[in-house]
Amino acid sequence: MLIEATNIKKAIGEKVLFEIPKWIIYPGERIGIVGLNGTGKTTLLTILAGKEEADTGSVVINSPIGFIEQLPENQETTSLSGGEETKQRIQEAFQMETGLLFADEPTSHLDQDGRAYLEKRLKHFAGGALIVSHDRAFLNAVCTKIVELENGVVHFYSGNYDAYREQKEIEKMTAESEYITYEKEKRRLKKVAEATEKRAAKVKKAPSRMGNSEARLHKMGDQRAKKKLGENVKNVEQRLQHLDVKTKPIELAPIKIKLDKGREIHQKIVLSGSKVSKGFSTKQLLENTEFTLYNHSRTALIGANGVGKTTLIKMIIEQDKHIQQAKNVEIGYFSQKLDGLDESQSILGNVMKESIHEEDFVRMLLARLLFKGQDVYKKVAVISGGEKNKVSMAKLLVSSANVLIFDEPTNYLDLASIEAVESALKSYEGTILFVSHDTQFVENIATHYWQISDKKIKMWEPETLEVSPELVQDAGATLLTSEEKMLIENRLSALLGRISMPSKKDNVLELEKEYQELTQKLK
Repeated sequence: MLIEATNIKKAIGEKVLFEIPKWIIYPGERIGIVGLNGTGKTTLLTILAGKEEADTGSVVINSPIGFIEQLPENQETTSLSGGEETKQRIQEAFQMETGLLFADEPTSHLDQDGRAYLEKRLKHFAGGALIVSHDRAFLNAVCTKIVELENGVVHFYSGNYDAYREQKEIEKMTAESEYITYEKEKRRLKKVAEATEKRAAKVKKAPSRMGNSEARLHKMGDQRAKKKLGENVKNVEQRLQHLDVKTKPIELAPIKIKLDKGREIHQKIVLSGSKVSKGFSTKQLLENTEFTLYNHSRTALIGANGVGKTTLIKMIIEQDKHIQQAKNVEIGYFSQKLDGLDESQSILGNVMKESIHEEDFVRMLLARLLFKGQDVYKKVAVISGGEKNKVSMAKLLVSSANVLIFDEPTNYLDLASIEAVESALKSYEGTILFVSHDTQFVENIATHYWQISDKKIKMWEPETLEVSPELVQDAGATLLTSEEKMLIENRLSALLGRISMPSKKDNVLELEKEYQELTQKLK
């Protein structure tokens, strides 16, 4: 037993962040902590680490703790980049002799090689690990349990992130079924009450020709009948009042973000580069390379830190002479600086400022980005960095731009927001080029890939992806990076499609052989 937490509670003002009756953490457990921003994930880590006191309860710690803390948003680092500083913190934490490791957003700023290194170290770590992360691929790769903070309640789920999502989906389906059952029973009881009341109203009065004795008997019978019916109505109403009320699960209808009429791009290729080179006095990043950005595509720009991804984006935005644009191209750019927001204005005001869509549509989009009801009237100055990210994205999506470029759009977003952003980007009818270290986000969004390696840009689509023989040969001897895993997994998907529905030119035996070889490399 590494940690035993008993009856711990933490609140900010009247808002309860979490209450935990009992939680024991054992060696070998790798626990991912998830929840919306502001639910208290980092606070929970610091309380369990003994760095902060809970309002009530006790925490018994039976092991030294290594702590990989999150880099502050927009921190001006020293001579180290964000990725280099994160790697340094990871190495220092593992060098300590600890039985417990706490990590707060450890994959932020890491490239694929850095992520692979961290995954390997965690999987071979004999102690317990608590990880706050918005990186789904990372949570899938390392976690044995997921803890969710939601509305002040802590829920425990066995397995990795995908297993957690499956269990959440079952909970959602159960809630929908319970709501339907509740509504049916409520309607049935209301009908019974109404019918009983009508029967009571129809009980006849004594006819005027009856004698007094007969009338008294009739009246007594009526009174008994009415009393019985009245009791029945009362019983039904009590059953209605004591029904276990079920809330209807919220399901937002999908939307499509259309381009402005007259701003469509009719060419197949919206951007192309030829003989593109870029370097500095100390390093050559790109050398005599080329690329093509296709209309309506969502292209992921990937590669290790420092290979020139941001430099290439800057060249595209500044319209380098070796880069050609199609007619009507209007580029919208999202960066982490968020300098396009007016902090004195509301969320809705910022997004509407350059919107080509009506306010009703903009509010629908904001709702899908988890800005509900009166939230849209909050001043941008008072919202979090992650929320500002979403406002900037919404602003671009409804603008007149038809080619959108995003640089790390998921940074500082919680998991629910990342999935909301995925849905919004998929609903966009224009062209998207994006950089992201979130491999799950890349896999879910991308229709095309650009990879910068050895000063060249390699392009592919998942359906036509070819994995190099060198990668296949080396995979068994070395640790695959997340990027290499993604290449192989995408190729496997393409192979499955061709094996199940082969064309005349496909050699099924060769395809099956390649599929088996690649499957072995992932084991």
